[in-house]
This record gives sequence, C-alpha cells and structure tokens, in this order.
Amino acid sequence: MVNSKVDYNTKVLEVRDLKKHFKVGTGRNKLVVPAVDGLSFDIYKREVFGLVGESGCGKTTTGRTIIKLYNSTEGDVKLNDTLISSGYMGIVAKIKEVKEAAQEEILKVDQSKALKDEINDKYARLISDVEMNIASENESFEEKGKTIKQPLTTNQEEKYLAKYNYDLAVEAIKHQYNLDLAVIKDSAVNSAQADYDREKKGFEIGLKRKIDGMKDSAALNVDYIDARIADLNSEYEQIFADLEEKYKPLIAEAEENIAPKAEAQEKTKALKAARREKLAAAKAEFKKNDAAIVVPNKTKVNAEFKTAKAEHDASISNFKSQLADLKKKKSDELSKVPSNKELGVDQNEVNVLVSEIKHNRDEKVKELRQAIKRAKEINASKEALEYSRKMQMIFQDPISSLNPRMTVLEIVGEGLLIQGGLSREEIKEKVQDMLEIVGLQKDYVTRYPHEFSGGQRQRLGIARALIMNPDFIIADEPISALDVSIRAQVINLLQELKDRLGLTIMFVAHDLSVVRFFCDRIAVMYNGKIVELAESEELFANPMHPYTRSLLSSVPQPDPDYEKNRTKIGYDPRQHDYRFEKPILREVAPGHSVLCNDGEFEEIKNRYQGNGANKAEEGVK
Repeated sequence: MVNSKVDYNTKVLEVRDLKKHFKVGTGRNKLVVPAVDGLSFDIYKREVFGLVGESGCGKTTTGRTIIKLYNSTEGDVKLNDTLISSGYMGIVAKIKEVKEAAQEEILKVDQSKALKDEINDKYARLISDVEMNIASENESFEEKGKTIKQPLTTNQEEKYLAKYNYDLAVEAIKHQYNLDLAVIKDSAVNSAQADYDREKKGFEIGLKRKIDGMKDSAALNVDYIDARIADLNSEYEQIFADLEEKYKPLIAEAEENIAPKAEAQEKTKALKAARREKLAAAKAEFKKNDAAIVVPNKTKVNAEFKTAKAEHDASISNFKSQLADLKKKKSDELSKVPSNKELGVDQNEVNVLVSEIKHNRDEKVKELRQAIKRAKEINASKEALEYSRKMQMIFQDPISSLNPRMTVLEIVGEGLLIQGGLSREEIKEKVQDMLEIVGLQKDYVTRYPHEFSGGQRQRLGIARALIMNPDFIIADEPISALDVSIRAQVINLLQELKDRLGLTIMFVAHDLSVVRFFCDRIAVMYNGKIVELAESEELFANPMHPYTRSLLSSVPQPDPDYEKNRTKIGYDPRQHDYRFEKPILREVAPGHSVLCNDGEFEEIKNRYQGNGANKAEEGVK
C-alpha cells in the first residue's frame, strides 16, 4: 500500500479565478448566468477535497470546467504545476472597455465631435420613443383585429371540431374492425408459428443493431470489430437453434386447433356489413352537427375590420411623419454645430491628441489580443492534452454515462484504445484487472450496462476513470443516484482505492454527512462562489458563514431527541450589504477562510474567537 497521508507541500491542482458564464436569450432579453464566478483553491497530493452546496450552486459545472468539458470564461487551471486551461472571455470584455474609454477621451478632446454626439444621442432617444409607439400601435391593432374577426374564427373552429370528431369516429370504427378481423384471421392460422416468426425477427433486428453499432464506432479498430461480430453471429446461431426447439412442439399442437376457412369467411362478411352501417351512421351525425353551426355575417365583420384598419393606417402615418420631422431637426442641428476652429480649439492639436489616443488604444488592444492568442494556444497545446489525460471524472448518473450499445470491455477500455500502443489482448487484460480492483468479476467484460445494478454501473464508471492511471479524479456526486445501502459500498470502495493507489480526489456532493466522513477539506459553494473553506472537522465545529450554518442545520442525525429539538436555520442572501464593498475569501483562522467584506470580517473573527473561548470553558468543566 502506498503512502495515503496528504502531502500539503505538493499541489496537484491549482484553480485561479475560475469563471464559467452561460449566455441565455438574444437581443434585449440576453442574460449572462454566472454558474461559476471566480473560484480559487488548491488541492494537494493524496487529498480528498469536498465541494458541497445545494443543487444549482455550480458544483458540477466547476468539475466539468476543470476537466475541460466546458470552456472556461476566465481563470487558469494548473495540473501538476502545468497550465492546462486558460479562459479569455474576460479579456474580450476588457478590449471593449478599452475601446469605450478611448472614445470618451476623444470626445473630451474633440469638442465639435462631442457636441455632435450629444445631438445624435438626444435624437436617438426621441426617435426610439416614436418607434416604440409604432410597435405598440401595431400590437394594439393586431389584438383589435383578432377581436373583430373572432366570429369568423369561432365558426372555423367549430367546423374544424365537427370534422375532427367525425374523422375520429371513423378511425375508431376502422380500428375496431381491424382488431376484430385480426381475431378472425388468427383463429384460421397457426398462432404458435406466428409467435415464432415474430420472436425470431426481433432477435434478427437486435443482432443487426449490435453489428451496425460496432461498425459505426470510430474508437474501435477493424480487427476487434470483425472478431466481435464473429462472436455475436456464433452467439445468435445458438439462440435461433434454441428458439426453434422451443416452438416446434407448440406449432404442431396449434395446428390441430385452426378454425375452418369457410367459417372465417362468413364471420368476415358479417363484420364488413356492420362496419358499413356504423360508418353511415357517423356520417349522418356529422352532417347534422355541421348544419347546426351558426354562420356569422361575413360582410359586416369585414366592414368593421376595414374601418379599424383605416384608423390604424392614419395613426401609423402620423408617427412616420413625426419620425421624418425628428430626422430633419437632427440634420439641421448637426449642420449648425461649430467646428473646433470656431470654438477656439486648434484642429491640428486635436488631430495630434486624437491620433495619440487611438495609438494607445490600438497598442492596448493588440496586447490584449496577444493574451487571447496565448490562452488559445495553451488550451490547444499538446502539453495541455498530455497532462489532461492524468485527470479523469466519475460522472453523477451511472446509467446515462455508459453507452448501452457497448460492452464493459469497450466502455472501460475505450480510453486505452484511443490512446493507442496496446493490443486487444493487453487492453482486455488491463480491463479485467481493473474490474477486480473495483470489486467486479473478470468475466463481466462481455456484458452490457443494462445487465448491472446501479451500484455495479457506478463501479464501472470508477473503473473507466482509474484505468487511465490518473493523478487526479473528479467524483461528481457519484452516490447521489444510488440507494442508501449501495452508497456506503461505493464510498468505502473510493476510500480503499485512495489508500491503495494514493489518489487525489475532488469529491462533489450535497450529502454533508458523507463529505464529513470522506473528505480532508471542504469548500461550501453558494451561487457560483465559495463562501467557506476549511478542514472537515473544523468546518463542522465552527461554521462561520450564515449559509454554511443553514446548510449544517438541515443535516438529519440518527438521534430522536436531537431531531425533536433541531431548529432549521434559514439563509437570506439579502442580509449581506455588498453595494459598496465586494466580499473576498479571508482567513479567520489558519486554513479556515470565509467570504466576507471588511465589516463582516471583524464580526466573524470575534464570533470565531468566542467559539474557541466557549469550548475551552466546556473543556475545563
């Protein structure tokens, strides 16, 4: 067994100011959702680092951004002291800020241009107001038109409904006829033979799908595909032989119970006559309902609509006239703006200053674009790719994360196959060894995911991550989709593998009792930020952030007396006043950090010291 003690002198993962923002909507409705908003933390060799919080706080997004399933918006990620990911969208925003700042400086120097921009802004607002009035008038007319034409719309809807009900009745009559006809036909044929043909066809389709899936796989080599197809054909030949042996006596027995052909024909004839009568009755009912529908006065409705349309057109014409007047006034005012010379400003001096501002702007933009280029080169570099392979992920859902059309050998060994350098037999041997390590049998390599329980599927996910021999594993809520009885097995397995292989793990979860048992340090997340970070026992003993206290108060305990008196502490983010001073992570004690501003920091520090004094008194007593 390797050394399982945490080495706090060696950083495996370094995360600095990591951000992942998602853009939602377009135009005026466009929003930016900060799923991960400025995380910074380190994870040390052989440490289990817990990341906890409610659903939606950004835990999973953090893990997926670190492992590069998502491109980071900003921030850097280092693995084993090598930069593997760098976000640059913040630099893109910075370029925009630089350009806007340069434009403001130009306006301060070029007074004539500043006056023109002021006029343009004034008329842009006025024109926008008129355009909004036009849009509002169009919406109002659209609603009014619908109201006027409502009688025609109602008539069309009632006619459509009558026809729809008639079509539905016809379909029901035909469907029942087909069912009854099938019963008659079945009585005149060998049902066992039909069952045999149907079941055999199903197996044939299944075989074809598996073979097609193998051929479509870009990750498997030709020799492996041919060998696997040969195995499948041999397997299904035996299935077809067993199926024929099963149905042979049943087919012979069913042959004796087939109804006479003349009797079946007579029943079919009577069935067709009954169907004709039902269809005729349904048609008569449709004609009756259609005739009862009220027909509106179309001429009157159209005249009313024409009048409303004329009023609408007149209103739009008036607004367009206002637009034309505003544009003319704008043009007149712009033509009267004095030049810099008329304002007593030297135009040559203005040109020199503007040129200097633009030069400085271009230099800053060039420098920022170079930073973007460097970030892109880092993200796409061969070195980053090589180091990223030393980082693997165990996914939350053990069902959807496994390909149902691939065997265990293909799922667990896919990473080795893509990486190359190993033969099919070597990959199979490594997969079998890894299955034994995670507590599964070697002969499971030929099975498919649907043949396993939830806990076994999660073990397959762990095996898939471990077979790449990673230095760092992100376990994304690996037990949340499992039964309580299975969770302990998976946690114990992870603990055993950590001790045996010396793994470093970032454990994402919302079950605080599990995190306390398994993790060395815990970071609490809320709304995309880390609000508190400390060693496990320290966090549970001295929760300082209000959200952490709220989270811990909701953890149930196996103690009836405690549960009877347990009080849930609520958390309202509005209790923080961050309008004038933004919070940052600050140490209230060595290794214990809390998200707060200056005012909150003093209060939290005093409360922390008070907790220590109270515990000391309890120890004396």
